[in-house]
Order: sequence, then structure tokens, then C-alpha cells
Amino acid sequence: MPEIRKDFGSCIVTIKENIAIVTLNRADKMNALNPELFEGITGSFAYLASEDKVRSVILTGAGDHFSAGGDVEKDINPLRTKTVNEFKAYFESLAELYERIFNFGKPTIAAINGYALGAGMELTLMCDIRIAADNLQMGEFFVRMGLVPETGMCMLPKIVGLGMAKLICMTGDLIDAKEAFRIGLVEKVVPASELMPESEKLALKLAKSPASVRIIKRAINEFAAMPFEATESATIGYQFEATRTDDHAEAVTAFLEKRKPVFTGE
Repeated sequence: MPEIRKDFGSCIVTIKENIAIVTLNRADKMNALNPELFEGITGSFAYLASEDKVRSVILTGAGDHFSAGGDVEKDINPLRTKTVNEFKAYFESLAELYERIFNFGKPTIAAINGYALGAGMELTLMCDIRIAADNLQMGEFFVRMGLVPETGMCMLPKIVGLGMAKLICMTGDLIDAKEAFRIGLVEKVVPASELMPESEKLALKLAKSPASVRIIKRAINEFAAMPFEATESATIGYQFEATRTDDHAEAVTAFLEKRKPVFTGE
């Protein structure tokens, strides 16, 4: 399959084989997030949602950094002068973007290089798996600007625990790759030169996995906010859904025929 590239303003989508790479493309500004870049990310994920050949997605940043956070001039400073309705509309659209990534119907990987600060860190929390370069520096910088995290207050307690989430959000301290891995903030750390090869390797593995991977993602996201007892009947429903996929039938047939299954994601 030839490589496909599409531009969405300050965001670039590259498709190769069955994976897509969404790249924040403001390298000269350390991929600082502004309304145009948020719009580009939204457009990228909306486009990929309807691309059946894409079965997993990597989110990363161009240049040396994932994202240095909100653009102070174009994203943060204007907040003080917005009316209540303007403020609400702006953050509702931002919340929709975070939800779109979190609930995206295909596995997502954040390939995090250099700085992932403030809203940049928030974007990584929306992805299913985080792979970090060994030069990683993460931080919830909102408190340094007298603000509160947009998704971290909800997501971090589930990822690193209540106390650690409070420490990260209340101090805004930088977290390096070693510490991020220790506390479970990232799932893997690799040399910076290996970040994209390792991320693409995992993305391709997920892309070749059965359709049940998408069900697993949906179920884990749903169950994370539920007590165990409430998940039991839902689990039965999800298992029923999985048994009706072509990939399940292929797995059983391949096992009986003593061959390796070929999954199509259906």
C-alpha cells in the first residue's frame, strides 16, 4: 500500500499499511497548542474514524517535542477576556476533542518525544498506550498558570493513583522518563531514535489483531468507572459480540486447521 499524506492545517496525517500517524506540526513553536492546531487534530481523527483500512493510530509531535502545552499568546491569554458563553463554547469543543480521542474506535498510541506539558500532556492521557522517548519531560503545567488540568484531574487518578495524581496536578513538577515509567504514567521507554520505529511496530501489531481488540478498548474504558459487580452482565454482552466477529471464527478455524490465523479486523 503506497503511503498517503493529508494535511489538516497544523496537523499532518500519514497512512502506511494499516496504521496512521497523526503529527502535531508546529515544530517551530514546540507544537504549542492553539485553536488552529486543536481544529487540525479534530479533523484528523474525524477523517481517520471513517478510514476502514486504518486499524490503529499513533499521535506524536514534529521535531524535538510532543507539545509544550497551550500557546500562551493564542490559547491561554484570550481566556481572560472571553464572555461566559464564549468560554463555554471554546471548552466544550475542546472537551469533544478529548472525548473523540479517548473513545476513538481503534487503538491509539501516544509516541511522546521531549516535552509533553499542560494540554500536551492531556492529549497523551486520552490515548490507550503511551510510549516515551528517554528524553521525555511531562508535567501538568496548568497550576503554573493559575489554571486547572482539563483531563488530568479525571484521568490521572485512574492511571497513577489518587495521591500521585494530586502531587502531579498540584505542583506542576516535571516528570522524566524514568519516573514516568515507575509510576505507570507511560507503558514503555525507548531511546529517542527508536521512538517511532517502536511505536509503529506496536501499532502494526495492534492493526493485525482481531476485531475483539476494539471491543476490549471500549469495555476497559467503560468498566474503569464502574464497580466490578456492575461489569459482569456487560462483559457477557461484549463476549457475545466478540463471538460474532469474522476474526473469532477465523481464530477457531485456524486453530483446528493447525495454521496461523489471518485477521481482517471484522
